[in-house]
Amino acid sequence: MALIKMQLFSECLTRKTLVNVIVPELREKRVLPNGKFPVVWLLHGAFDGYQGWERFTSIELYAQKRGVMVVMPDAENSFYSNYPLGRYYDYLTEELPRMLAQYFPMSTERQDTFIGGLSMGGHGTARIAYQNPDRFAAMGLFSSCNFIDMNLPMAPGGMRRPCNFIRWQILGCEDRDMRTLRGTIHDNRHFAQLASESGQPLPKIFFCCGTQDHCYQDCKNDVNFLRNLPNPYDVVFFESTGVHYWDFWDEWVRVFLQWLPIRERSNEYA
Repeated sequence: MALIKMQLFSECLTRKTLVNVIVPELREKRVLPNGKFPVVWLLHGAFDGYQGWERFTSIELYAQKRGVMVVMPDAENSFYSNYPLGRYYDYLTEELPRMLAQYFPMSTERQDTFIGGLSMGGHGTARIAYQNPDRFAAMGLFSSCNFIDMNLPMAPGGMRRPCNFIRWQILGCEDRDMRTLRGTIHDNRHFAQLASESGQPLPKIFFCCGTQDHCYQDCKNDVNFLRNLPNPYDVVFFESTGVHYWDFWDEWVRVFLQWLPIRERSNEYA
């Protein structure tokens, strides 16, 4: 495996930005019939960055065992949206995939393309996949739900959590009423339903959340919503003891990679 730390200039962000890329070695002979590798886009949470998955999980080991390329971009606290400080949605859905496909043996076919993320990264994952169901075969949502429906509890000492303020600022809720965002580009349930009604193939969905996580019930609510649409999603939901932290995500990202519907390769276990 190769772990490549890239610095590149983004026209969407109007500045240089960073991305980590894990690439299998071609000599492993685990390429797809098109001569390339399946790719997993892995998105970080709020107050974190592109190094989070690398630093706090064994993602490189898991990727090596599964024979997948993993892309871990930096998105600051953008909620993976276009906002005045950077067009992050455009960067991640158009610009960066185009650039990386020029540099790496990365398959761009839908059946070989997957995306996942934790917390804020799960919000970005859902938004990107629901709005582009023709580009992703499956997605993974780690301790994440429809953010405009989530009611974060008060922090210890009665202080409001910083994540609430970021949500209000980035998503445009000056009055702090998240309900005003229903039906907008920030409402993932809205786009999940539109994709379901479109008749297009839908991405499979892997949900997981710790039973002590403040997102737990909201995650289960999202699962029920997706399963009860007239054209329901293929959703699996996993839970185990855990809170909103890396030891839980490290355990389940390994399971997620194993769960991915990667098409059979000639040397799958080489």
